[in-house]
Amino acid sequence: MNGSPAAGRDREPGDAPDRDSDRGERRIQKSREAPPMVDLTIAEKAARRSAAGGVWSLGHLRVCWAALVAGGAVLTLVGALVDGSRAAWGVVLGTVIVGAFFSFSAVVIAKVGERNPKGVLAAALISYVAKIVALGVVLVMIPRDGVFDTRWMAGAVGIGLFCWLGAHMRYVWTTKLFYVDPS
Repeated sequence: MNGSPAAGRDREPGDAPDRDSDRGERRIQKSREAPPMVDLTIAEKAARRSAAGGVWSLGHLRVCWAALVAGGAVLTLVGALVDGSRAAWGVVLGTVIVGAFFSFSAVVIAKVGERNPKGVLAAALISYVAKIVALGVVLVMIPRDGVFDTRWMAGAVGIGLFCWLGAHMRYVWTTKLFYVDPS
C-alpha cells in the first residue's frame, strides 16, 4: 500500500488520478517497447581485438615505433643542422636504444603472460634488470669523442621516452577491450 486513497482499488471515472500508479503504468509501457538500435560495430571491433590477444597483445608496438621514429627523425634533422653528423648519429643511437628498451620488455612480458600469467611480474623484473645492465654496458663502451655525440644521444633518449610513452598511453586509453567475454 502506498498510502493514497485510491491504492488497492480500481479507479472510478470520477476519481482523481493516482500519480504513483500512472508512473508505474508508464514504466511498464516503456519496458515493453523495443530497445533503441545500437551500433555494434565498435563492439565487434573490440571483440576481434580482444580475441586477437587481449592484454598480451603487442599491437601497441606499431603505434609506439611510429611515434618514436617520427620524433627521432625530427630530432635527427635538427641535430644534423645544428651540430653535424655526430649529433645525427647520436640521435639515431638514442632512438634505437629507446625502441629496443621498450620492445624487449613488451615482447618478454607478452610471451610470458600468454603462457603463465602468474610469472609476469618476475619476467618483467628480470627483463628490466637485463636491460639496465645492457644499457650500462652500451653507455660505458661508447667513446666520448667517437662517432656518436653523447649529449644528442641523451636528448634523443629523453624525447624518445616522451614519444613512446605518449603513444602507448594513447593506445591504451583508446583501445576498447572487453573485460568479460561477451559470448
